[in-house]
Amino acid sequence: MGRRKVVLSVIISILLIAIFVSGNVCAIPDVVNSASLAVQGNSSGSPGAGDLSAKPEIESLSAILMESGRGQVLYAKNSDIKLHISAACKVMTALVTIEKQSGSLGSDVVISKESVDAEGSALNLVVGEKYSIEDLLYAVILSSANDAANALAEYVGGDIQSFVAMMNDLAARLNLKNTHFSNPTGLYDETQYTTAHDVALLIKYALTNPTFNKIFSTKSRPWINPDGSTSILVNQNSLFWAYNGVDGGKIGFNSEEQYSVITTATRNNQRLISVVLYGPKDSVFDDSQKLLDYGFNNFMTGVLVRKGEILKTININNTDVNLISIADVYYTYPIGQSYIKDFVVNVTKDLTPPIKRNFSVGTAKFVLMDDTVIDISLYPETDINPPEDYKTKFINKIEENRDIFYLLAVLIIIEILIIIYKIARLIAKLFSKIRNTRTNYK
Repeated sequence: MGRRKVVLSVIISILLIAIFVSGNVCAIPDVVNSASLAVQGNSSGSPGAGDLSAKPEIESLSAILMESGRGQVLYAKNSDIKLHISAACKVMTALVTIEKQSGSLGSDVVISKESVDAEGSALNLVVGEKYSIEDLLYAVILSSANDAANALAEYVGGDIQSFVAMMNDLAARLNLKNTHFSNPTGLYDETQYTTAHDVALLIKYALTNPTFNKIFSTKSRPWINPDGSTSILVNQNSLFWAYNGVDGGKIGFNSEEQYSVITTATRNNQRLISVVLYGPKDSVFDDSQKLLDYGFNNFMTGVLVRKGEILKTININNTDVNLISIADVYYTYPIGQSYIKDFVVNVTKDLTPPIKRNFSVGTAKFVLMDDTVIDISLYPETDINPPEDYKTKFINKIEENRDIFYLLAVLIIIEILIIIYKIARLIAKLFSKIRNTRTNYK
């Protein structure tokens, strides 16, 4: 029995030591700040780097090349000159309609006499006939149909002027500071204007809408007339068939010498927006290809910060806490360059536990060479709990090691039962001895 007791005592001691030692030893990793290393990277080019000095020669009056994800401007020529761009009106008309009629693009629009009186490009819609919103949207983007644009404006806004107010409201919300719309068709009006930069921002926003993106990226689509005859709507941006990677396009013009071409293209997971305004019909598509070539040959889109990457380590209550990004963050940079000019981390002052992992405790700010600012919210790598008193620590240890404590409790109970059993035997022997003594005395 003595040997068994010793064995139980040893087991209990080992379990207690395991419980209170486990979890108390933690390794603090050496933090290598990859962001600061990036700042020290090559910012003047390297073998194989893109040649940013070889700017494309653009014949058109105004142009811009923008990266679609963050909106970084990769090239600009007179991009803030106010011009009358009919294609911008069509894009905004489609976008407002999609946002206002979300989920009901199958609804029918009855064509009014006023809508078919539009000048310029038209599909010759039949007065009194019904056309679906979706079909009219394709007609606006692919064929620049003014009668379709008017029909949508009347249906969505109740009347043309109310719809134009919606167009300008959205322009204001998108901070298109140099844009004003006067009609949904893009027909010339001296009070109507926009810029290449604003058009690129409009497209960047519109591409985030899956419905718009689907229509904008369509090359052609069947059109069924009320009499049952069928024709084909074809996107008028010829780059769909001439440039590798084109996945969106729209054209417009005020005259043969004032063509405008909007094009998006994707290569190697990098989508670029090219806007070329007020160029001769014979050169605007060449200008667009030059811009896209310049972008794809000289720039890459890649990861700036990876999900879970440690950007700073701080000390809270004598505990080192790693601050991380909770998502991959991308940016566009010239090939062969880090393109990062500055890196600053701002952490919230007076942080007091408890702090959960989903609570932002600061911001890492990257400033690129083109002055683009990228703010990344920082989160603690793990939950930060307040210091524990002995009672709380003991309770938490029980919770963390519940199975071990159950086993320990069973062993303690067995130990107690053994002790009780031995005491009982001792008492029984004592009573037996007393009885024997009394018997002998008699």
